[in-house]
Amino acid sequence: MTYRLHRPEALRALTAAMITAAGWSETEARETAEHLVLANLSGHDSHGVGMLPLYFNSLADGNLKPESKLSIRIEAGPFLIADGNVALGQPTARDAVERGITIARAGGVAILNLLDAHHIGRIGHYAEVAAAAGLISLFWVNVAGRPPIVAPYAAKEARFGTNPHAIGIPVPENDPIILDFATSRMAHGKARVALNKGVPVPEGYIIDGEGRPTTDPKHVFQHAIPDLPLGALLPFGDHKGAGLSLIAELLSAGLMGAARIDEKPHRSWIINSLFGVLIDPARLEPDASLRRKRIESYLAFVRAAAPQDPAAPVLAPGDKERTTRIERQRDGIPLDDETWSQIVAAAKRHGIDAESF
Repeated sequence: MTYRLHRPEALRALTAAMITAAGWSETEARETAEHLVLANLSGHDSHGVGMLPLYFNSLADGNLKPESKLSIRIEAGPFLIADGNVALGQPTARDAVERGITIARAGGVAILNLLDAHHIGRIGHYAEVAAAAGLISLFWVNVAGRPPIVAPYAAKEARFGTNPHAIGIPVPENDPIILDFATSRMAHGKARVALNKGVPVPEGYIIDGEGRPTTDPKHVFQHAIPDLPLGALLPFGDHKGAGLSLIAELLSAGLMGAARIDEKPHRSWIINSLFGVLIDPARLEPDASLRRKRIESYLAFVRAAAPQDPAAPVLAPGDKERTTRIERQRDGIPLDDETWSQIVAAAKRHGIDAESF
């Protein structure tokens, strides 16, 4: 496997140019570019610029349209119900979360349900947005528009999406706590990265189409095994991750009738619905200095735990991403050759030479 290092600013410029050339506004392009490149900078390449070819395939199939926009169904008291209308996910979800932030700042809490947006990206991004606004956040997301890819506990076949969950807690005058994870043992995008790199995934992460353990990521991509039944990712924590995945499906999409994983998939859609709760911590403890001392004292206690490997200190949620951002901002973002070639091809279809950035 070979890869190239790319300057973050170059990838932002390329991404924005591709999105505007395809018909979206500069504001939508800028938000999407910032989101995707920040995912790469954070070490989450599964949700970074490598998603662009999929978005452009969805555009070519007519499933993703630049004219689709967010619309508001209900905005009353603490409640915000918004229709994503399968609009470009990152700016659509950011808009909905920002509206929720305004509600929570005014009334102390907001209950948000964004229905049927196109792929909204890294969920921890929205927890970071809320934390920057001084708010606690909890998010659950489903994945629809594609075949199920995660097996329930004890099952041989898939019934869930990767259905991520994120929680953010702001720390006054310090970095927030950001917990962000798929309810599968690995994100489907991380399996895509492994497939593109030609490397195996760890044992215990994937089963093949017969329910047998495998480390070959091709078994969770139909295009890579066209003549074999599709395999599945396994849930993290056995029944615990599977239970959280089911709850995410019902909270984000099932209650409001949004697209679900069990409906007939389209060829290139990834549809996300998001259920979120935003809370103003000042309504719980008005003294910001006390909040900071209480959180930081416990974080210090956790980080001081003796590590199993002296070279790998104990971290709090969000620590690794912040360290990776510093390193990749300095050294560049690595993209494997297959991912880069897919981006180059997608850019070329809209008259853009990716190699010039």
